[in-house]
Amino acid sequence: MKKVENLLFWPVLVLIFCSISKYGDTPTDIHWNDTFYVIKNSIITGCFLAWLLVVIMVFKVIRRRHQTIHTKFAIAYMVLTILLFGISWASGFLGGGSAAGYSDSQLDKLMFYDQVRVITASGFLVTQVIFLGYFVVQLLKKPAHYNM
Repeated sequence: MKKVENLLFWPVLVLIFCSISKYGDTPTDIHWNDTFYVIKNSIITGCFLAWLLVVIMVFKVIRRRHQTIHTKFAIAYMVLTILLFGISWASGFLGGGSAAGYSDSQLDKLMFYDQVRVITASGFLVTQVIFLGYFVVQLLKKPAHYNM
């Protein structure tokens, strides 16, 4: 049986490539209350890479402890995580302005893409909380016994 959690290595490779490419230097503006933070995409991508590696390790711990993982949950988690992060990350490349300034339509686009990023980032965080709940439940279950 194929280990479904190994599919997470593909996004890791794609994100490594994107973080070392020219898109890694693209800045991302994060608006938190009255403060704006400008962070390079390579830093955000690096944090996400670290999180994906932690998730892969957690899936491995669950598989080792129970000899299986819930395949439907794992696939749903991976698809939601990658889709939400991908939409949020890709929306940062859309709606750029010109050197002469921004027109009203460009500002409207930027505000729309910012809202898309906020919604997808919130969905991404909710997905991670659900995964952490699944992980805690799996750790509280009794491990499968080896028959020797």
